[in-house]
Amino acid sequence: MARKKKVSPGNRLVAYYRYSGGSQQTEQSIEGQRRDCEAYARQHGLTIVHEYIDRHISGRGVESRLAFQQMIADSSKHLFDLVICWKTDRFARNRYDSAVYKKKLRDNGVRILYAAESSVEGPEGIILEGLMESLAEYYSAELAQKMRRGMRESALKGKAINPNRPLGLTTDEHKRFIIDEKNAPTIRFIFEHYAAGESSASIVDQLNAAGLRTSKGNSFNKCSIPRIIQNEAYHGVYICKAYDVRIDGAIPAIIDDDLWKRAQKMLTLNKQHRAPHSSHADYLLSGKLFCGCCHSLMRGISGHNCRNDVYYYYACGNKADGGTCKKKNIPKDVAENLVVNAICENILRPDTLEDLADAIAAAQQADVNQPDPERAMLEQNLADVRRKINNIIESIENGTASSRLSARLADLEQQESTLNYQLESLKEVHPPVLDRERILFLLEQFLISPNERTEDYNRRIIDTFVNRIEITDTEMLIYFNLSEASASEKQKKSQSNNCSTGNHLVRVARIELTAS
Repeated sequence: MARKKKVSPGNRLVAYYRYSGGSQQTEQSIEGQRRDCEAYARQHGLTIVHEYIDRHISGRGVESRLAFQQMIADSSKHLFDLVICWKTDRFARNRYDSAVYKKKLRDNGVRILYAAESSVEGPEGIILEGLMESLAEYYSAELAQKMRRGMRESALKGKAINPNRPLGLTTDEHKRFIIDEKNAPTIRFIFEHYAAGESSASIVDQLNAAGLRTSKGNSFNKCSIPRIIQNEAYHGVYICKAYDVRIDGAIPAIIDDDLWKRAQKMLTLNKQHRAPHSSHADYLLSGKLFCGCCHSLMRGISGHNCRNDVYYYYACGNKADGGTCKKKNIPKDVAENLVVNAICENILRPDTLEDLADAIAAAQQADVNQPDPERAMLEQNLADVRRKINNIIESIENGTASSRLSARLADLEQQESTLNYQLESLKEVHPPVLDRERILFLLEQFLISPNERTEDYNRRIIDTFVNRIEITDTEMLIYFNLSEASASEKQKKSQSNNCSTGNHLVRVARIELTAS
């Protein structure tokens, strides 16, 4: 047996264990790692004082490994001096992540040991560790590629690729779907009764009363029925959206085509006949209307008179929650009509739309001309990486480089390639820029006569032109979606042209309310 390298006793040692989510990875994997790590510790006169364990977690997503992140955080508190892993791939399967987190541990004075791999010191150890990390990274990438390729091939053969099975169906030893004769009658019952016009609620009551359960062992609910009725697997169609696979006849049909068509027809009819939620009004000013007295958000409420007629209002949220605000409620239609009329009178006028088109075009051009912060960051990172590469190359040419620098050079070259690719990808993004004429044309589509206004039209112009509304019992202030800078610039232009009556963009509209 090769002689083990001596590790100074008395150092505080913790262990990190992890197993992935594959079918061959279980809690037994943790036990095996623990056994080897404890044996290594005993041979070197060490004791594991704490364990960090990530269960059913991939080695690729370091950020999602909570125990791993806790270990890194604890290292900054200097709670331990050594950490032992079973192998390199338990720590990380990505060389970049491995380098980053190993540096953090080194900066915190922590050394890493491996129970099932050699822990070689010096330049040779760095090279060996880099090779093991490369192997782990290659294995992870190859495994993912093989799994996707294999799952797509399984899907193309109509095989089940996930553990969930629809009620009434199961799989054979080859993972091909077959009818589950125990639960298939439940599916036929649902389709027959639904196609006959019975309600989902009635079907659910009968199923639950009979003690029947869903595929997950839960009671049925009203959502279960439409989901089953729309599942094409029950009339023989295999669908795998993840790999864009659809195969007719790949699954034995539980119901025939005639019953399927009748059930789908009934599903369509039920959707069409479903009554709208008449008790819930569409409050067009929601999120924009504020109380001018206490600045609370106004809330849509409803009330009934003695004849049970429903009336809709906007009420101060503070008052509705039992606060002291004295703001009166305002009828929903009154408030919304005031806002719509203000938009039409102040904004939706041909001369104002001309100014608005100018302002939008100018704002759009200013946004296009602004530097791209993401590009600037990538270019700065690329410059830093290239500077580091040049420094290492100079060291190599001067004969002062070590194997550590050579490994670092390879890592930096990989980062350079990634950053170049990201910059090239940014070049393909060209945000659409509308010219002034196109903007004006689109704005003019809002110019319609008052008798053509619909609720949908009112909603669109409120969402488009209104930023905020403040209302008291005596007045309403409407703040339009226009910056002060744009409005001021237009006003100055109008004044410079000696047009004292010239129209300029309206930032705020003030409306006096009649006392009631």
